[in-house]
Amino acid sequence: MYKFTQNSEYLFFKILNYDSLLTSNNLFIDYLKTSSYYIMINTNGNILGKNINYNLTSLYITYIRTNIWEIKYISNSGFLFLNKNLKRKYLLYKKIFISNKKGNIIPGVLIPNKNRNMKIDIGTQDLKEVYSLGINLGDKVGLQEDFSIFNKKYLLSNEITNKIGLFILWEIIKTNINFIIIKSKITKLYLMNYLVKLSFLINNTLKILDVFLKKTLGKEVISFCKRNNLNIKIFKKKKFIYYIINVNIKYLQSPIEMILKSEIEKIINLIIWVIKNV
Repeated sequence: MYKFTQNSEYLFFKILNYDSLLTSNNLFIDYLKTSSYYIMINTNGNILGKNINYNLTSLYITYIRTNIWEIKYISNSGFLFLNKNLKRKYLLYKKIFISNKKGNIIPGVLIPNKNRNMKIDIGTQDLKEVYSLGINLGDKVGLQEDFSIFNKKYLLSNEITNKIGLFILWEIIKTNINFIIIKSKITKLYLMNYLVKLSFLINNTLKILDVFLKKTLGKEVISFCKRNNLNIKIFKKKKFIYYIINVNIKYLQSPIEMILKSEIEKIINLIIWVIKNV
């Protein structure tokens, strides 16, 4: 039975603040370096798994959403401008970091601009001072993520929906059960091997994880969801069966997204139970 621990909390914080998403490094690849004894990567870079074969359950991270932008313009007065317009008001005065070509991290803050776009203030007064920090056009910009725990049971951050799927997958990997991970688009030809698709959604909106199975789950998975107060919907399309598990999060897509630890535990325990029982 999976339980949220202090190590889980630390991992959650690290994933939310993982700055190598700004570089050519990849969180999956970094994990491989420390776990190569039971995980391998396919030659095309699409599949990670242990003893890859068609008898294993397939897990798929639908999205790893990141708020990563690039510097498009630097003004003579030392302000930086992004390659995308950011119109979400909650981003105003949010702290950011810039990753330059040398891998250095430079802090800054998003501030409003006259034409409703946002610019970045890094405490510089002219172009020369910006360049002296090693900052150039095309450098990556990301949010500095905050993380708190409320009442010992709620996880709070403005990036939970972006990276919760990755956290769940990583925690499942630690249990050392047999499955394969697909981190690119899945072809219809591949899906012909599976009859059941188990999807996890946040607030009926954002998909965070898919599990593909070769045989139906039947009443067992419904019973599991009822015992653990998981909201499940089932529908059929031709010979395929689709299970939708919905998990609620407070303040969706705001600076203060909140989710119960117990909700994450339910998802992970369901996936582990499914993989072990199909």
